[in-house]
Amino acid sequence: MTTTLTPATPAPAPVASGIRWASVAEGLWAGTRDGEFLGTVEFVDGGFETADERGTRIGRSHSLVAAQRLVESPAPDEESVLGWRDERPVLAAGWLGFAALAVTAVGLAWNLYV
Repeated sequence: MTTTLTPATPAPAPVASGIRWASVAEGLWAGTRDGEFLGTVEFVDGGFETADERGTRIGRSHSLVAAQRLVESPAPDEESVLGWRDERPVLAAGWLGFAALAVTAVGLAWNLYV
């Protein structure tokens, strides 16, 4: 008599508290808990922006899983939330100031040594 061993089928990952995520459109996911709408996760400008059931922005995250956790949990985890500040204007002003100083230094050097 021969016995055949079959590999065990892995159990599906448990869904936390009846939470399900569905892809609504490209880059947009909607979450529900036991049939009740939780909120959305949207991929925008290289990050995942989250909103609650009323459309109020919760935060921004680096990964889809972290963003989904933001929507699922009542209090967001500080490590998974990105700040909302957009530092591009500050960086642009800094580089413009640096360029102005460089032009001034070249102008002074030109007047002193020529």
